[in-house]
Amino acid sequence: MKVKTYLAPTLAEALAEVKQDLGREAVILQTRRLRQGGFLGLMATEVVEVTAAIDTNAVHSPKAAKPPEAKPKAVESDDAKILALHLELASMRKTLESVLEKKAAAPEPTTFSQASEKKKSALMEWARVNDIDPVAADALFYGLPNTNFLSSEMLQSKLRERLIEHFQDVGGIKIRPASCKVVALIGPTGVGKTTTVAKLAANFALREKFSVALITADTYRIAAVEQLKTYADLISIPIDVVYTPQELRAALYRHQDKQLVLIDTAGRSPSNQPQLAELEALMAVDDNIEKHLVLSATTKFTECLDAVQRFQSSKPQKYLFTKIDEACNLGTVFNLMFHAPKTLSYITTGQNVPDDIEPADPNRLTTLMLRGRT
Repeated sequence: MKVKTYLAPTLAEALAEVKQDLGREAVILQTRRLRQGGFLGLMATEVVEVTAAIDTNAVHSPKAAKPPEAKPKAVESDDAKILALHLELASMRKTLESVLEKKAAAPEPTTFSQASEKKKSALMEWARVNDIDPVAADALFYGLPNTNFLSSEMLQSKLRERLIEHFQDVGGIKIRPASCKVVALIGPTGVGKTTTVAKLAANFALREKFSVALITADTYRIAAVEQLKTYADLISIPIDVVYTPQELRAALYRHQDKQLVLIDTAGRSPSNQPQLAELEALMAVDDNIEKHLVLSATTKFTECLDAVQRFQSSKPQKYLFTKIDEACNLGTVFNLMFHAPKTLSYITTGQNVPDDIEPADPNRLTTLMLRGRT
């Protein structure tokens, strides 16, 4: 095999030299562009280098000995164009590979859409950590401005506005002059009703100087009666123990001169229908009794929602949440205010009497939720 290299100003001229020297049977092995002459790369001229080869055995064969037929100029021109196209594609491929290598080595920038997805993921993660129900979370995030152009601080500010809106329905015990306000705490067992009654009594009697009386219908637990009697003695307020609706009616009549009468009821299992019927009969004594459904912030939302539905027969007007200090988050409170809204009256944050109870405040609740843990 005979291999030769040709240099010419243009590809067409180089190909012409190859065909003239080696004939039409020559095979093009390589083509490339070079710069020649000049000084330190300046004033250099560009040339085309073509490497071609011919099989010497084929040249001496009878067929090869036959003089080559002249190829039409149009065909030669087409060959040159095709070869030039191949050269151009090879150059483009080399440039593309170089760009891809550099891109792979460089860190990929975060696009606006990617930033949006990250912030969206952060919101959903916050909802998950706070045990926010998916339906409530969708409603909470719906319509938020395009997060592509919001900083984390601005996004938190917008979220805070939304949370405050959901906690707007708050209101504690309001006592009107020259009237007797009757408030009953009802709810499941173990949520802290008796301690909460004592906190309310101490605050209204000792701090706000109202005349207060206590009534307990929690006769299922002797310890509860004794506990409330001890609190009543310390606060210096009267206390009555009642077993029936008739006894409750009589006790309310005796204390009609008081500004506030607080009723502690026995804890009822939401699944015990007879006990719920007893509570309903007790609360039916006076339609003016303001009933606060006491729930624990540590209880799962689904269990709280079930309790709300089962205690609905007693017609509670407000929620009172206990054990805020023990809860990992306020997801249960938010979910319940979304799915079964009522006025939120008080929250308790510990066992100390008369401390560790405060009126529900939208800003305070929102701060606790954004903090993630209470």
